[in-house]
Amino acid sequence: MMNIVFAVNIKAILEDGTEVTDVTGFLIDNKRVYKLPDNTILTGTKKIKETKFARFTVLPTVLPYIMSRVNE
Repeated sequence: MMNIVFAVNIKAILEDGTEVTDVTGFLIDNKRVYKLPDNTILTGTKKIKETKFARFTVLPTVLPYIMSRVNE
């Protein structure tokens, strides 16, 4: 099992139009997972539609691989 934090302090708009902040992006079991500070996983209508800001914590050469993974 692989758990990597790839982005922090994400500010985004969700599918339902809600704006969220302080989201963290994880790579868990080879899938991208986004969580709110209270550990709520953003899925379904709560998936990220548009990212306004993100601070990436991985090397730029690794990002294409992470972004190609399924968004859980």
